Formats: sequence, structure tokens, C-alpha cells
Amino acid sequence: MDNAARTAEHLARMAERRAALAVTVAAETPAQARLVWEIGCGHGHFLAAYAEAHPAELCIGIDVILERIGRAIRKKVRARLTNLHFIRADAQMFLDVLPAGTELAAIYVLFPDPWPKARHHKHRLLQPEFLGAIARRAGLGTRLYFRTDYDPYFTEVEAAVRAHPSWQVVDEPLPFEVPTVFQARAPSFRTLVAARK
Repeated sequence: MDNAARTAEHLARMAERRAALAVTVAAETPAQARLVWEIGCGHGHFLAAYAEAHPAELCIGIDVILERIGRAIRKKVRARLTNLHFIRADAQMFLDVLPAGTELAAIYVLFPDPWPKARHHKHRLLQPEFLGAIARRAGLGTRLYFRTDYDPYFTEVEAAVRAHPSWQVVDEPLPFEVPTVFQARAPSFRTLVAARK
């Protein structure tokens, strides 16, 4: 198979994946919904506890690893949380298929992969382009909560948020605390909270 054929096959697969994700997200997101979104939800510890404590809020957690999503869904089912959904998805693709009128009420990014090697920094989630993409779907005052145990990534994200025209760093704690698996393992961590301007 030549490069053109491989590219065409890849694009077709991505289009199928996007279409399937759009159906899934639409089924879990009522019209004009405001949702609490966790990117990289892992096994769902944090968001399941959050959804149980906030039954009136719609919560959606995403992760790219199927096994993690499976475990998170089992937590949701055991706790009978009708306001909580876990979906296997890439963050940018999820944003791309989010129904019009759906607004992000809060965004949690807790202990994302820091991609520590310099040649991998392009894979880091919280970069200026992505900050702009989530700002376009966030309501005025929506909070972005970021936590990491990797200081260089924290420094990079803090600089990007401070420089971004749509976000302002605010001096607030996380409004809800449940130690995640990564947090329990971390000797220390840092938290950034930003508000949508």
C-alpha cells in the first residue's frame, strides 16, 4: 500500500470514529447542556465522587484508554449515577463533536501525561491552541482546574494561561477534593485555577 492509500485509509477511519463519537456524545448531552468535563479521567475516581456529591450537574469524563473507561463505567453503574458518563475519546475530537449550545461549566485536567522529553512536548494537552478551543465552549467565569506533579509542565501551562487572552489565573483552591491514584503516588503537586474571561 502506498502513502496516498494509507493516508486515505487513515482519514476514512478517523471520519468513522468522529461520526461514532458524535452519536455517543449527542446521546449523553441534552440540548443546551452545561457540563463538568474531566479530560483524562482514568478509572473515574475523581469524577464519580464529584458526580455523587453534585447530582444536579451533568458530568462527562473522557480518556483514550479503553480499559480505563471500562473501569470508570463500572464505578458509575455501581453507584447508580445518572448524571455521569464516561466516553472513550480524544479531547480535541470530543470538543469538535460537542453539540452546538453545549457549554463547559468546569474543566478538570488532573495529572495529565507531562510528556517530559523535549521532542514530545508537542503532545502536551494544555497548549495555547487548546486553551483557545476550550475557551470557545466555556461560559464566562468557567473554571479550568489543572494539577500536576511535574514542575516543568506546571511552569509551561501557567505561562501559557497567563499569556492567553481568554483565561485569567485566579487564587482559588479546587472546589472539590478527592485524591486520585496519581495524587496518592505524588510526593508533591501544584494546582492552577483559571477563569474564563
